[in-house]
Amino acid sequence: MSTTTTTEVPADQQAPPAPPVVGGLRPQLAPHAAVGALVVAAGAARIATHLVGDEQTVATWVAGTAFVIAVVAATQVRRRVFDKRARRRALTFVAVAAGWLTAVTLTGLSLGAIGVLMALGYALSMHWWRQHPLAMIQPKASRSEYQRLWSENIGCSDGCLTGSRLANPEPIDAGIRYTLRLRPGRQHLGMVLDKLSTIRGGLKLRPDQELIAEQHPTEPEPSVLLTIVTRSPIKQTVFWPGPCAFNSVTGEVQLGPYADGEGAASWHVYTETRLLGGYLQGGTNGGKSRTMEMLALTIAASESHPTVILYADGQGGASSPMLMDHADVRARTAEECLSMLEGLYLVMQLRQDENSVWKLRGFSPSVDRPGLLVFIDECHKRLHKTHNSLYWARTQFLVAAIASEGGKVGVAPVLASQQSTLDAFGGAGSDYSEKIRSNLLSGNGLIFKGKDPNVKEVFGVDVNPKKFPDLPGYAYVANTRPGSRLAPFRSCYLTDEMAEEWPGRITWRSLDAGSAAAWGASYLHRHELADASLEAARQRIADRRAGVIMRESVVETQPIAPPADAALTVFGATEFPSWAAMEAQARQEARRQLGPGHERVLDAIRSGHQKPGQIGDATKYSDRQVYNLLGELMEAGFVRRVVPDGGKLGYYVPVEQAA
Repeated sequence: MSTTTTTEVPADQQAPPAPPVVGGLRPQLAPHAAVGALVVAAGAARIATHLVGDEQTVATWVAGTAFVIAVVAATQVRRRVFDKRARRRALTFVAVAAGWLTAVTLTGLSLGAIGVLMALGYALSMHWWRQHPLAMIQPKASRSEYQRLWSENIGCSDGCLTGSRLANPEPIDAGIRYTLRLRPGRQHLGMVLDKLSTIRGGLKLRPDQELIAEQHPTEPEPSVLLTIVTRSPIKQTVFWPGPCAFNSVTGEVQLGPYADGEGAASWHVYTETRLLGGYLQGGTNGGKSRTMEMLALTIAASESHPTVILYADGQGGASSPMLMDHADVRARTAEECLSMLEGLYLVMQLRQDENSVWKLRGFSPSVDRPGLLVFIDECHKRLHKTHNSLYWARTQFLVAAIASEGGKVGVAPVLASQQSTLDAFGGAGSDYSEKIRSNLLSGNGLIFKGKDPNVKEVFGVDVNPKKFPDLPGYAYVANTRPGSRLAPFRSCYLTDEMAEEWPGRITWRSLDAGSAAAWGASYLHRHELADASLEAARQRIADRRAGVIMRESVVETQPIAPPADAALTVFGATEFPSWAAMEAQARQEARRQLGPGHERVLDAIRSGHQKPGQIGDATKYSDRQVYNLLGELMEAGFVRRVVPDGGKLGYYVPVEQAA
């Protein structure tokens, strides 16, 4: 009697299970079906030749049809096949098929021609068959080092993704790519993204190596495309290629190469029916503002999609001097930003009427009706009441309205901020912040390196910008579309020399006549207003350099006198100034703060133009600007408002005449 002893092999030493056969025999039969379809098409073409009696006419039609089908097929291949070798072979097969079908239509269908097609087609299909083996013909059981590490540290019984495994290793120029087989019904891509840091440790990756997990373009869920980048192609700076970065066919701007070198990330500017906005978020030196400049310059240079660029800066013009010099309308202050948005809102309403009357569906840019794209850098300075105590509510309303309704009439905002929370759009308690966020991200969203690791509140993706490498322009595309990738990329760099040279080489467009009229007088005088704003900034610099103390905030505060000894410390042995002296000094400082706009309004009043409408006609300022300037003149003590008995509107006079 013999006894058989069975030794159980530990789970982590067992050979990996065979990959499941997806789709049965369909993947194996695909090349045969393609060759057969071509033979049938060639037979139909020959029958058409006999019926028509003109081989050249039929061949021309067949060639044209084959060309169109080849272009469509090539586009789908580029979008759906990430395997470079498979993609090259598929594109070659498409080209061979189109050429063979055209040639057979002219020369005739023969066994020799079919043999040539089969030889070429099956040779090009070998890689496909290796990637899709039959159930009874399994590939050779061999595991790479990363597959072994995955099995030991991640897919094991106590790993973070128990039962998962890496399959189909595919070398690429930048490293290696796998199909990650997750457990159906128990694991999904989101779990992989949540555990990327743990997975990196399990695979023993170095800090300079990238790990990219994204939805598999061809395999059914929960398969994941996992790429390990060991030779990053984006460590070296990639320079802006010029206006050719704009693709006139797709309406996209090429931002820069992905971290694995497989394609490039893009910013979608135009669809067939609308203009898209977006949001850029990142910390200091992350590349956010320079990428925004690159976007604006590339779009402004487009001849196929005429677009007017407008710019508002939450830092008074310091973020982008280039755009502050060249944008069609620019705003340095919160008041100027509000005026710009008011004008855009009026243009949007005009174009809505045009779409309704002219029965237009959506928007397509033209020279007579260009797109309007407004860039607002450091947008939290304009949208949050902490930074913009006077105009935040109206500014939020206008940005929300333009973001949600403007795209279909060619008006859209692009916002940028260092804030990684809803504070960038006005704060969680705002009525409009979520509306602004959701509408912007339905267009485009970019995440750059920053100090706050939690950006999920805004973007809804599990990435940690705090752990991004120290590469300016390194970012994630947060909102993926069909055919795009959730993968890191590096934005093309717009050098200082390019930012100085290229704006003078392109034509910066202005509004069409109808939109300009809808905007109003402030648009017609936009250059004078911009010059006045710049002159006011120069005056502030001169005053401060001269030692003139100016107000730090537009919010009025009650002055508090310092203690007597503190005053003696500051003023030496002199006596603390009297209130009368302080008022006189304040009056003198207020006069120094008056800009050209205040002086123009004051001159108009002294000339007899004492009502707001008359002042606006005399100065060519908008009603809002007139009221704002009058308010500041009243606050400074140079103008008073006089209301006659029983009157409602009143008029304005200089202080010396009011008495």
